[in-house]
Amino acid sequence: MTSNSTIEIFVNDLQPGMYISDLDRPWLETPYPIQGILIQSQHDIDELQRYCKHVYVDIDRSEPFSVQQHLSGASHDSRAISNQEKPPTLHETKSLDSLLQRVNTYSDICTAAQEIPAATEAYNIVSTLFTDISTNLECNTRINMRVAHEVVDTLRESVIRNPDAALLLAQLKTTGKELYDNAIKTSIHLLAFGRHLGLPHKELTILGLGGLLMDIGKQRLPKEIQGKKNMSLTPDERKLMKQHIAHGEEIITQLSDTPEEVVKIVLQHHERENGNGYPSGLYANQLHPYARMAAIIDCYEELIWGESGTPGIKPFQALKELKDNAQNGLNYTLVEQFSQCIGMFPIGSLIELNSGEVAIILTHNRTQRFLPQIMIICDAQKKPYGHPVTLDLRIAGKNPNGVKYVIVNDLPQGAYGIDPKKYYL
Repeated sequence: MTSNSTIEIFVNDLQPGMYISDLDRPWLETPYPIQGILIQSQHDIDELQRYCKHVYVDIDRSEPFSVQQHLSGASHDSRAISNQEKPPTLHETKSLDSLLQRVNTYSDICTAAQEIPAATEAYNIVSTLFTDISTNLECNTRINMRVAHEVVDTLRESVIRNPDAALLLAQLKTTGKELYDNAIKTSIHLLAFGRHLGLPHKELTILGLGGLLMDIGKQRLPKEIQGKKNMSLTPDERKLMKQHIAHGEEIITQLSDTPEEVVKIVLQHHERENGNGYPSGLYANQLHPYARMAAIIDCYEELIWGESGTPGIKPFQALKELKDNAQNGLNYTLVEQFSQCIGMFPIGSLIELNSGEVAIILTHNRTQRFLPQIMIICDAQKKPYGHPVTLDLRIAGKNPNGVKYVIVNDLPQGAYGIDPKKYYL
């Protein structure tokens, strides 16, 4: 079965990123959902070979890079659809493969400790900007997008010099207002993610601005649900929460100078690759790559930050869940890149040492991620030290038990009732 947007392909010719809309046998004879399959890995292809010899790939729902090579030889394949040659749209030129082709390779210009003062100043400026934005919304006054660009540029430059300083602040610093804190965290994570991918400066600003404004529509929701996590919302509250996308669209599209990519982040960060997201049920390459990045960070932050008084989950477990969720709508390639960006022990997270002591991850060693610089804040009984000790695990000596320091466990935020902010900020 074919249509104007499908091509028939042998299963062993499939590529990750292809979206399968039909099979060579009835769907009910397979374990797959009738709505289709997004190929994420070679494992998916190997599994599919157990059931089918050929399948039908929907080009519009597939990643452009995954079908480009096949289409280039389509004229020689009698089963390929003949009218597939169409000029690429603006959105298709912003495809995932172009995103993953590094334009820049960034190197740390200074240490995280040296960058902390500038990162703190940038953080405070962004916080002030968000306060102004909130006030403007309450007074129905336009957001000054030019000022917003300039402020995010300041944060961008700090992340470019050394992302660890801003990432540490994102974990430990607070304004006392959850919506503000979440917006700044998201902005910093997107900037760091874009830096990791080697995006040019202008694109980093767009990501930072998109992260800052991504959930701006929540400010028009009832205050009692604004800071709630999805997992704790009632069905009625979940319906209300979904309206923040429409509110955000209304706010953002009223601004004539808002970059198109920022609008896409606001509109699409709850869409999913398999079409099960909201508000529009978009698929795969219908999603802007920056929105796909934002979706990953949104899910990650939801996982690691628990409700008030309740710890979230461990960072490593959060990354594992993100990878598992790649089968249900997140982009696996970008999840892998994000995992490399933040590392197994993210900046600002809590870890337990083989001595039983608890420490904060202060900065990564770019070549030896398992040997970061840490601050030991609690003893083996999880009691706080009066004077925390800073160690670089690459050159640290032996622990109190006479054994070389090793990280044995990552801990969720709030583990053992520990508040890292008390020890560092």
